[in-house]
Amino acid sequence: MRLAVLEMAADTEVLRQPNTSAGKQEEIALQGTSTSTSKKGSSRVFQWVIPLLLAGVIGTGLMLYYNHELSMNQEVMTLQQNAKKEALTGRYSDAVQLLEQAIEKRPSYAALTRDRELAVKAAQIKSRLDIVPNQLKSQKLNEGEKSLKDIANMIGKREEPLFAPLQKGLAEQQTMLKVLRIKGELDKLSTISALADKLDSIRSLNGQEAAAVKAQIINKITGISYSSAEAKLRKKDFAGALAEVDTGLFYNSDNEKLTAYRKQITEAKREFEKAQAKRIQLAEQKAAEEDLKNRTAAVNVSDLQVILDDYGDLSITGTVTNTATRPIYSISLYLEIYSSDSGSYIGSTYADVSPYKLNPGESGLFSTSYYGVYQQVQVSAANASWYLE
Repeated sequence: MRLAVLEMAADTEVLRQPNTSAGKQEEIALQGTSTSTSKKGSSRVFQWVIPLLLAGVIGTGLMLYYNHELSMNQEVMTLQQNAKKEALTGRYSDAVQLLEQAIEKRPSYAALTRDRELAVKAAQIKSRLDIVPNQLKSQKLNEGEKSLKDIANMIGKREEPLFAPLQKGLAEQQTMLKVLRIKGELDKLSTISALADKLDSIRSLNGQEAAAVKAQIINKITGISYSSAEAKLRKKDFAGALAEVDTGLFYNSDNEKLTAYRKQITEAKREFEKAQAKRIQLAEQKAAEEDLKNRTAAVNVSDLQVILDDYGDLSITGTVTNTATRPIYSISLYLEIYSSDSGSYIGSTYADVSPYKLNPGESGLFSTSYYGVYQQVQVSAANASWYLE
């Protein structure tokens, strides 16, 4: 508007001047108008460019700051997630290191500080729990029990997921402690009822050690049952021998040795009853010389083998051959056991030969056990008994 007023004023002045002066005045007016317009346009452009440049710089800075903060948050979140994974697998020290890295980047995040405190506490508990296996292996059971009680109190009733590996490890070591205490008592137990009570006390326990002790108890019950059945069979107490075998099979129904021995007892009972009937009918034995030989030198013992197992128990096996001229049955050996080192007498046991009956020249096998020896021994057949058919 200002420019337009100036132009109107200039036109009016030209009309008032002579023609010769009018052209010059017009030129001056036009030049003045052109210069004013140029300066005004430049000022207006400058006023718009500066704000736009400032806005661009500020926007770029804000965008870079936003991206930096976003990247930092992502990095912190990754560290926190990795720390969580480490803690849930029981690697608490690694989790603490990751959380400390995250706290350096975001020291004001309360969640990171809280997670680090939990991880540090879990790491302290784990360091104490790691000592317990060595205490138990070295038979320091009382110290191990005290450590486990302290650890249980430290864990308390915490429900945070990162304490789950500690609770699992605590339960495993508590099971191990109970198993070792029971295992230490086994050598003192010599009856099926006492062993059965111990077996019931650990049936709910899990783990490799618990399974091993269960197997050891069952094997010992099986051995006692077999030995008791042998003793009663030697006295021709067939019903009692069957009862002893059935007791062992109750705890170890798949035991092949007991199953086979039960068949042998049944066969012995049948053969004995049959032999009794024959003995009633027989008036006398054959010739005296043959009778003497058959009664005093009817068996030959060979291939006597003795194996000492990891629990200190003996497994004794061997072969018996009928050297008589007549069939023999109900063959039993009396075995004596001596120390290989000192030669001192340790004990004795009986072994019955299977099959129950041997014809002349035939061989049978015998197998028996002896518990709680814990040393190398020598075994010899001190005596043998049999019946002639």
